[in-house]
Amino acid sequence: MILSVSTTEVTPTAHILHLNGMLSAVTYQGLEKEIQGLIESGATLLVLDLQALEFLGSTGIRVLLQALKTLRAKGGDVRTMQVPKAIQDVFDLVQLFPASQAFASKADLQRFLDTAK
Repeated sequence: MILSVSTTEVTPTAHILHLNGMLSAVTYQGLEKEIQGLIESGATLLVLDLQALEFLGSTGIRVLLQALKTLRAKGGDVRTMQVPKAIQDVFDLVQLFPASQAFASKADLQRFLDTAK
């Protein structure tokens, strides 16, 4: 099981995390460290690009929930983008990241950021 994470800076405080592979008890540590580093460097919006995420386990959900709680406590947020149906079904089951708040594309994210200015 492998998870690769890459980050794109959209603005100094908004970042896209591209997740590829499986997010599980075996693979979560790299994502957790990446999220912690971004939050410590002042990120207030993290967007999870999940287009290439194949599996989401309970430990992965915990990591994402902790990031959401931490950022919301600081006035920030975590949002999702390009979520596969199977992953959205998991989010719906645990009532995390509603589909209505997901970005369909990077262009949707950019429109959101432009209106937030």
